[in-house]
Amino acid sequence: MDFGWRVYHPNPSKPTFVAPPGAVDAHCHVFGPGDRFPYAPERKYTPCDGPKEKLWALRDHLGFSRNVIVQATCHGADNRALVDALQDANGLARGVATVRQDVSDDELQALHQAGVRGVRFNFVKRLVDKLPYDALAEISAKIAPLGWHIVIYFEASELPEHYDFFTSLPSTVVVDHMGRPDVSKPVDGEEFTLFLRLLHEHENFWCKVSCPERLTRQQSYRYDDVVPFARKVVESFPDRVLWGTDWPHPNMASHTPDEGLLVDFIPRIAVTTALQHKLLVENPMRLYWPEEADARIDRKDGMSQRKPYADIPGTTIFDQDMGRIGYQLNQFCMSLMKAQNRERFKEDERAYLDQWPMSEAQKQAVIDRDYNRMIALGGNIYFLAKIFSTDGLSFQYAAATMTGLSQDEYAQMMQQGGRHPGGNLYPASREEGK
Repeated sequence: MDFGWRVYHPNPSKPTFVAPPGAVDAHCHVFGPGDRFPYAPERKYTPCDGPKEKLWALRDHLGFSRNVIVQATCHGADNRALVDALQDANGLARGVATVRQDVSDDELQALHQAGVRGVRFNFVKRLVDKLPYDALAEISAKIAPLGWHIVIYFEASELPEHYDFFTSLPSTVVVDHMGRPDVSKPVDGEEFTLFLRLLHEHENFWCKVSCPERLTRQQSYRYDDVVPFARKVVESFPDRVLWGTDWPHPNMASHTPDEGLLVDFIPRIAVTTALQHKLLVENPMRLYWPEEADARIDRKDGMSQRKPYADIPGTTIFDQDMGRIGYQLNQFCMSLMKAQNRERFKEDERAYLDQWPMSEAQKQAVIDRDYNRMIALGGNIYFLAKIFSTDGLSFQYAAATMTGLSQDEYAQMMQQGGRHPGGNLYPASREEGK
């Protein structure tokens, strides 16, 4: 460990603020241990070891449920420590990796299977050498089929230099630590106004309202000078904000952050229950666990409710959320349009499916030919028809299997005009007029 850097807090306080059930620490790290996962030779600093076991203990101590682990520069593009933690997390962690321009599709798919959902581009000059835009653009193109997002880390003074490149990125982009604003300057000053403009004009940009311990210019460690900046972002963009501890706080020299106090910072920047739930649960689940996120819509009062069409009996609406969840499943189906792919699938279904970064539930539904389950997991019926064809089945037969009827019974029903229209209505329990 480098001389002068602080070690993470050995005994953080218990926060007064009680996080809502399912809360996500959406920015934290694992470091080493160095004897098992060596630090990168090109690193600009050497941190203290911060193993996964300590991270899980902190998560439980703070009353959180999940983590998003971000690859830090000290490990370079060697993501082994990150992958090891994700595989140990039993689905309760997702990752943001660092990859090089020459990363292969197989390597990306292996990272996806482990739980990685994004890549990080670091532009902070004291931490990394200058990154070439063309290499980053190539990486962006490679991760696009996986539905990953991009995390960017930069200093506020560097935003004008990179603004055009940032806004050219095609995917969801998450900004670390509010773009590190200079909190000694006014919230409505030119520097932070440019950052807010970035978020206002580009709806694919999200923001982490994290790291007040790095941004503060005060000595009290209540981080009062950071509150106006973070609160402005949370209230202006409630559907695109995330929060994280940044444990184990690499490169800290000023003080050792108490994670309990960092959690108590949350209700000062997200002042309502609705905003807190979005910040800690709804937003990170939507970005990192879309397959588990409930089918909800936001109301004008800031709360959320189930989509009005989410519980129509026997019907799954293929909307934007379902399209995102089922993207890889539907891509697999489309691959069956080629004869050579159909033969490979028939020879070894499991091996062929493992080439696609689908969830295990999606793969098993394909193997079981459980079309209702595939639809519930984001499959579009028109894409699923490619599986029917591969199996030599008619669309009518496949549709019959989803109804519990025989093919003859299904054909007869359709010839008689299909199901009664009443079968397409909302549940009887739904109150009239809602």
